[in-house]
Order: sequence, then C-alpha cells, then structure tokens
Amino acid sequence: MNDTMINIESAMELLPGFQYLYKGDTDELDASIIGHIIKQGWAMESSSETRINAVFQAGMDKNDIYCTSSSSLSTIKGAIGKCRFIASGMDELKLINEVASDYLAHGHLESVGLSVVADDYDDEKLKGFRMKDLPELSKEARRLPFISIRGCFILGNVNRLTGESLGRYIQNCYGTAKQISTLIPCKISYVNLAGCLQPVLRTIGEGQEASKELKTLSDIVSSLNKTPFNAGLLIQ
Repeated sequence: MNDTMINIESAMELLPGFQYLYKGDTDELDASIIGHIIKQGWAMESSSETRINAVFQAGMDKNDIYCTSSSSLSTIKGAIGKCRFIASGMDELKLINEVASDYLAHGHLESVGLSVVADDYDDEKLKGFRMKDLPELSKEARRLPFISIRGCFILGNVNRLTGESLGRYIQNCYGTAKQISTLIPCKISYVNLAGCLQPVLRTIGEGQEASKELKTLSDIVSSLNKTPFNAGLLIQ
C-alpha cells in the first residue's frame, strides 16, 4: 500500500460517516489500486473516459463513479451509463442532456450533479455555479427534459482550514447542499466536499485536540444527515 492510500485511510478515521472520493486524474491508478479502492468501498472521480471505463469494467458501481469532464461531447458519449456526471456550467448540462436524449430509454432521466461554490469560501477562482445563479439555473434546467439534478460537489477555498475551522466548513457545505435542494428544487442524493483531504491531514499533524474538534463537528453533520434528506456524504 502506497503513502497516498495510508494518508487517505488515516484521514477517513476522523470521518466515519463519509465515503472517500478518490481523485482518479491526479493520483496513481493501476489494477492493484483499483482493486484496493473497490475493496475499501471508496468512490472515484475522473475526467478521463479511459479511467472511468477501467474502474467500471473492474466492477465499481456506476453510482460510485463521477465524471467531471462534462464539457467534452465524446467523453460524455463514452462514459454515459457508467458514471454520474458533474456539471459546472449551463453549457455542460445542455451537452449531457443532448447525449442522454439519444442514449436513454423513453421515460428515463440521466442523473446529474452540480459543482457549486460555497458563498463563504469563494475566492472567485473556483469553477462552478454560484448560489445566486441557482434560481435562474432552475428555470433553465426545466427546459432540459432528459436530465435530473440529483447531487452536488461543494467547492471552497480550504487552504488555511484545519481542526475546528475545517469542521465549520464541512457544516457550511452541508447547509449549502440543503439550500440547493430548496432552490432548484431537487432531491440531493449525494454531497461531495471537495479539497478536504490535505486539510484533514494537516489537522492530524496538529495533534489530538485539533483532530477531536474536527471529528466532533463532522459527527454532527453525519447525525443531522440521518433525516429524510439523507444524502450520501463524500469527501475528497
């Protein structure tokens, strides 16, 4: 097991209510690693059709595979039916809808997630929808008859967060996801907190007190999620 895997497993000990989302584009990925990811019950995110096909063929459930290259028509065509798509702009939603219109059986919808930047952690550099955009997005999405919004990737500037501040960020992201479900409106079946692995590892490095603060706050989110909202919680 390589250092990346060891770090991930250490981080996830602080977040027992979350599923890890492996970064399939930037981290190493071969047959042994794919096997380990599946064994651990992790999910994977990638913009690569080749890597999405590799984990799908290896037996990973398509609901644990997230495609973040929704601006490429060829990638969408090659990955549809094997993953969940994540869109960070209206043009991407339209492309997914276009492919889904040809691929899906009559009456079926393609489940799509949104990349959304958390208001309180927006450095204006992150790619994704802003909360203020969502009412208009809701109107536009109704004109796309072959897709259904069912999840979200919450993004934010987490560079300086550790311990309690990271726990507050996790709580903020969860609250943002609930707001999204009201503004669209839609049923949110998964929420990914992007960019959190390194802050969690920094927290571990700061010692037991910081780790305890993070775990306490993340446990609150896990408990709050045991409600009708009940989304799958991912962390990356």
